[in-house]
Amino acid sequence: MHEINLFCFGFGQVAKNFISNLLKNKIKINLLVTSREKTGEYNYSSLKYVNFNVHEESFDQNLLKEIKKFSHILISTPPINSKDLFLELLKSNNHLLKKTKWITYLSSTSVYGDHNGAWVDENSELVPNSKKGKIRLEIENRWKILSKDYPIQIFRLAGIYSKEKNLITRIKKNNSKIIKKKNHKFSRVHLEDISGFLFRSLKIFKNGEVYNIADDKPISNEEILNEILNKYALKSPTIIDYDDLDDSSLKEFYLNSKQIRNNKAKEFFDYKLIYPTIREGLNLL
Repeated sequence: MHEINLFCFGFGQVAKNFISNLLKNKIKINLLVTSREKTGEYNYSSLKYVNFNVHEESFDQNLLKEIKKFSHILISTPPINSKDLFLELLKSNNHLLKKTKWITYLSSTSVYGDHNGAWVDENSELVPNSKKGKIRLEIENRWKILSKDYPIQIFRLAGIYSKEKNLITRIKKNNSKIIKKKNHKFSRVHLEDISGFLFRSLKIFKNGEVYNIADDKPISNEEILNEILNKYALKSPTIIDYDDLDDSSLKEFYLNSKQIRNNKAKEFFDYKLIYPTIREGLNLL
């Protein structure tokens, strides 16, 4: 592939990193994105692109005329007010996807709910017990129905971290709390590995499939905290016992404990992780 017509519904860290990956691989990009910015032309790195304003209540109607021109669509915007804005945008306009060759919806591993720390894969029971997880699952099911007629894959992303946003940067900004909960593990994935999977899927694609996008080893924040503090000579953040948490959203987040298997994605896309664990990702080795 030397050129791509790409529509990014949402232009956050995942979409931008994916664009950077495409540019690094010398692929010419005709890019259209949506964001809360005003409709108009912008620049990202060396690339000129067009942005359409989209928010909860409305969108630029001219966007509908543009969608049909794009062969590849990445949907990275999370649900807002229990709705998937792209699906709301389409509604009775599914015909706009007729010429599309590749659609990727970025979901979340929150759809699995709580499995008491056990390993889960794409065939595991989906029992979301948080509002966000339940909404994600409802939206996934709508995308699966669409995949009967259009080329759609779903990536369930584990907790995202990057060079710019991670536990170290939060500790340095004094903006981190470590929650202590027995036997609680985090599955994570580095931003660059998400881009790596997306890039591989441009060449290797199977309609209607769901993939877990995670690294190889779930690790709790508590487990790696001392390694971070010792290596980077940082002051310990506040450590709070789970039972003492007042923050309802944090409590809901820590309610779910599971370890995400990534075998299906690694094998199908023949992809080797750049950062197999957070220790490589945070340069702790």
